[in-house]
Amino acid sequence: MPNATTSRTLCLALAASTLLGTVMQAQGGSGQQDTPYVATRLIWRWRGIMNTILEDSRAFAPEGVTDDMEVFVSPGAVRAVQDKLNQTDLKKADAVVERFAYAVVANASRQDDGSRIVSEDAVQAAAKTTCPVYPFCD
Repeated sequence: MPNATTSRTLCLALAASTLLGTVMQAQGGSGQQDTPYVATRLIWRWRGIMNTILEDSRAFAPEGVTDDMEVFVSPGAVRAVQDKLNQTDLKKADAVVERFAYAVVANASRQDDGSRIVSEDAVQAAAKTTCPVYPFCD
């Protein structure tokens, strides 16, 4: 029987696969086969921004929580690819990801040693304070 982390990871993978399939279909299927890869690269880019902020803030997020953070940015990556955002607009999106990550840290539980533990509640609170904002949430 799979544990909660395995189930969450499988759900995230299924959601990402569905989103990327939607992008391929919207882009005309086989004519834009690189579209899912572009969205995946954006997710990696934004994951790097979020991880750097967590590390610099001495914030720890369990795998399931980082999955939740990725769920926030994934639709934005798909939408950015669908809308063919230019580099200027992608830099604006990067700034939104930074704002979201700092909000996650701000909502994380502070420990006696000054570090922080990020919970699902912190991610949800950060999403509420960040949204609505294009391309992540309307």
